[in-house]
Amino acid sequence: MIVRYYLPVLAVLLAGCGQGAGRAPRQDSAVDLGRLARADGQSGIDAGARPDSAPDRSSTIDMDGSSDQPADRSIGPDLAADTKAAADLAADASADGGVTDAASAAMDAMVDGPEADASDDGVCALADNISVAKLPAIGFSTYHNQQQIEDYLQAVASAFPTIATYKVNGQSAQGRDIPYLIINATCQASPPAIFTNGTHHGDEPASTEAALGIPDYLLRRSTTDASVRSLLGTYAFYVLPLVNPDGFALDTRENAAGLDINRDYSYPGRSDADSFKTVEAQLVKSLQESVGFRAAVAYHSGAQEVLWPWCYTADATVDGGFFAAAGQQTAQAMSFAIYQQSYDDYPTQGEYIDFAYWKNHTLAATFEVSTVKAPSVALLAGVVDGASKGTVAWVQAANDHANGRLHALSAPAAARRRFPLTAPFDGTNRLE
Repeated sequence: MIVRYYLPVLAVLLAGCGQGAGRAPRQDSAVDLGRLARADGQSGIDAGARPDSAPDRSSTIDMDGSSDQPADRSIGPDLAADTKAAADLAADASADGGVTDAASAAMDAMVDGPEADASDDGVCALADNISVAKLPAIGFSTYHNQQQIEDYLQAVASAFPTIATYKVNGQSAQGRDIPYLIINATCQASPPAIFTNGTHHGDEPASTEAALGIPDYLLRRSTTDASVRSLLGTYAFYVLPLVNPDGFALDTRENAAGLDINRDYSYPGRSDADSFKTVEAQLVKSLQESVGFRAAVAYHSGAQEVLWPWCYTADATVDGGFFAAAGQQTAQAMSFAIYQQSYDDYPTQGEYIDFAYWKNHTLAATFEVSTVKAPSVALLAGVVDGASKGTVAWVQAANDHANGRLHALSAPAAARRRFPLTAPFDGTNRLE
């Protein structure tokens, strides 16, 4: 009966009367996800918006004691009895100088109980409830253009409206949208997040396809792979296939202004004020700093390597042991032979992974996913599959690291190869 939910509220109000600050209600860990019409250049769904088709719960009680549905406010025997019981409970609490444990537990049950399993009312689909039959078709027997990329991301959001959100991060220098997809099957409003991005360089379309393959791989594999399902239940995944849509359209490494976006980020040797000359890097910066990703993968193409910070110096990071172990596991998952600190591949200045690691301690990596920038379509599906497996391996390593399950490795000094600095060094000669 709905009136039974009033008991703990009345108990707290009566007990706290005249006593100053009372017990603060706990924040609910569940989140309502629903559709939100396109606004300010963004479309899809945002956290906090309930789907139109989801029924309202008549038993939901606000903290002010009012129901979210019209109710009979007449006081009957049940409510009178509840009120007396609440007064008795409050009297006991006053005798002890505060709210009793029973009242506290009742309050917790009221606040947390109705939302404990949000999937029951269709608000949030947990990772183990994902239906593969709803997945939009995406094949990698051809390369996709920008419109097809946007259409696919929107289709995923439409197919899974309770866990997938389509957004636009902004527009490029030439006004092209920079879309991304959030997959959040954690039933949390602000879970730890993972960032995957492609096409910093517009002439590396394999990197675009690698990012585009992530939603299908995660959602499809979640039904058969317990480790993928666990990661989906732990992290929100942000997938941004087109960092540089202008360069993608022009088939150029640089953006429309002829600038290399992946040399435009700040790093310990260069401030924000002296960086971010490109609008595209500015947009990535905004997203990076607003979310603060736990781990990230930047896809590139032109080699087969797993690389990590630092790019600008031979000095190891404080997480060098993690990076070596994670790099090894990831390279094995991708059947790659090379995994190393990025500087050892070639020194550069202003890469995304240095910025993300420096500013937010994001465990970021560069994946060079194919030996050529645009492998033949006959090889493309294998490239995308390998990148997806590597991404799962990297995120799993980051998760193991957070839980103390990853054994750090030391990169043997003899295995570190050095490339000489050019004179003057401008950091533009490397594939990444």
